[in-house]
Amino acid sequence: HQPQLGTELSQAYVNTMRWYYLSQFTRYESALKLLKLHIVDKADLIGSADDSSTRRVSRGPSTSFDAFSIGRRTDTLRNPMSLALTSFVAEEDKSVHHMETIYRSFTTALVDNASFEYAFLTGFFSPIQSYHAITRIFDGIFAPTFKLGHDLTKSLLESSTDALGILLCVRLNQQYAFTFQRRKVAPGESYINGSNMLLWPRFQIVMDMHCDSIRKLNLTAHSPAPLPIAQRFASLLQGLLLLSQDAGDDEPVSKSLARLRTEFEAIITRAGKSLSDSRKRERFLYNNYSLIGAILEEGSGRLAEENRGHFDRLREAYKGREAR
Repeated sequence: HQPQLGTELSQAYVNTMRWYYLSQFTRYESALKLLKLHIVDKADLIGSADDSSTRRVSRGPSTSFDAFSIGRRTDTLRNPMSLALTSFVAEEDKSVHHMETIYRSFTTALVDNASFEYAFLTGFFSPIQSYHAITRIFDGIFAPTFKLGHDLTKSLLESSTDALGILLCVRLNQQYAFTFQRRKVAPGESYINGSNMLLWPRFQIVMDMHCDSIRKLNLTAHSPAPLPIAQRFASLLQGLLLLSQDAGDDEPVSKSLARLRTEFEAIITRAGKSLSDSRKRERFLYNNYSLIGAILEEGSGRLAEENRGHFDRLREAYKGREAR
């Protein structure tokens, strides 16, 4: 009945709620940043662990943390929309967490609040306002808070080489996309896409860093026993495969794993050449590939089967030569 007054009230609502969400999430972000995190940096690249010049003297809260093992970190994916950590709990929590804990808590709270707000907007302003007008109202409210979330994600990624943590955040992000779709919050897609544009490039950069760290190594085999790098490589590979059971063909995971595998096989072959006895050399290669095959026994999906089959064939090839 009063279009001008309605427009003014609508703008007043946008201004108020924009301030409200930004102030609340800024406080929440500050609380989450108080959580202690496992440090995963250049000293935790596959090849760096064999390089004394990059070995960290003191790892602080990450002393007992295995950067290459997935462990129970996949539990984060089982119910991503479970209650996020409250500010009070985050401020009082003395335990050490992984990066995906902060990402999941902030994004879960953001997805829930954005979904609730969008449901209110569509119920209150429809049918007077069009879908596009309601989307503009939603964007006006959440644009600063979405930027805050993306800035938090950048801060988690900027110096981290935690490939497992980054891929976990990618998988969480995919589940949040499904949540927005199920709740019919179409404007939330922009936030999900923005997060993907931060996560995927960093994942590829970290995988390239792992490859470079392996390529620069100069390893020597002194016996047919598997090298420590084989354990690290297989553990990381297993974790990435577990997180890629339903990976699409358009994802960069497959190519990144292929590059990592190529660099590892090259360094193991070079290391084996330091053994003068050909039988010991082939036993060395067989033992390394056997260790990898044993670690990769778990996991399903196309990528897991491809990689398991690849190392099974290598193991059998060197087993046959050793028998001769």
